[in-house]
Amino acid sequence: MIIGIDIGGSTTQGVLLKNGKITGHVSIHASDELASAAGCLGKIISDSRIRVNQIKYVAATGGGSRKLGRTLLGIPVKKVGEIKAMGLGGMALTKKKKCLVVSIGTGTAMVSVTDNGKIIRHVGGTGVGGGTLKGLFKLLLNKDDINNLELIAKNGDLNKINLTVKDIVGRGIGNLSAGATAANFGKLRDDTAAKDIALGLLTMVGEVVGTLSTFAAKNHGLEKEIVFIGKVTKNRTLMRNLERTVKTFGGKAYVPDRAEFATAIGAAKAVSEERESLLEKLRKSVKVSRKRNGNRKGRKNGKKRKR
Repeated sequence: MIIGIDIGGSTTQGVLLKNGKITGHVSIHASDELASAAGCLGKIISDSRIRVNQIKYVAATGGGSRKLGRTLLGIPVKKVGEIKAMGLGGMALTKKKKCLVVSIGTGTAMVSVTDNGKIIRHVGGTGVGGGTLKGLFKLLLNKDDINNLELIAKNGDLNKINLTVKDIVGRGIGNLSAGATAANFGKLRDDTAAKDIALGLLTMVGEVVGTLSTFAAKNHGLEKEIVFIGKVTKNRTLMRNLERTVKTFGGKAYVPDRAEFATAIGAAKAVSEERESLLEKLRKSVKVSRKRNGNRKGRKNGKKRKR
């Protein structure tokens, strides 16, 4: 058993990998990286009803993983680069041999995965992401709980917050429809309703991430294989705008189940594959050693018979 944990700034995601399959996952909120990692590990052990000594490794990734030592609750810790974890996680959840994995976290990172996961590269990103939502939610509406943003935006009207292509040129242009956004928040006024601002904020982040992801994917020939992961994918309003934007520019978006746990899954998969590779090398080494020993014994027996 291997436990994968993705330690972020405010949330830690954890998964249990047992015999190559994900059998449990948890999410922990904590301000301290070490506390959240230990809490995540403890909750997985408790929820899965397993013993600490049954766990072979903790596979740690994310910005907070640098705070961990060599062990966590007595279990050896193996650290996995976040780029590799993102790529392997996105690939594992979609079963794709190649794709562009877009992780929408505090910011947004983009990773190309090719050759069935053998080649994973960071290709870019943007500072627009979940942190943008949180910061502008506080600035524009003076509210702290980001979970309420979608609820407030439920009855919002984009026509009261965004300038459209039609507003500027009177019709659609190129591959943009008349209703496509020409300027986010272009109609903002002193009396603009909170619901319209909330919807405009979710739309803006979705459109920015969707546009940049599609252009990045096209640059690598992966526009039909764009996989979105991260906790922000749970926001349905944002993702609808993102998927619409990707489609407008000729791309295809995939949002797999358990997308928010993808990086933790990737970390666990990386350590599992590393361990299997090492075991395979050991098996081959033992096989070669036995063959050599067998040949030596054969030569010795042959010499004895001649005598």
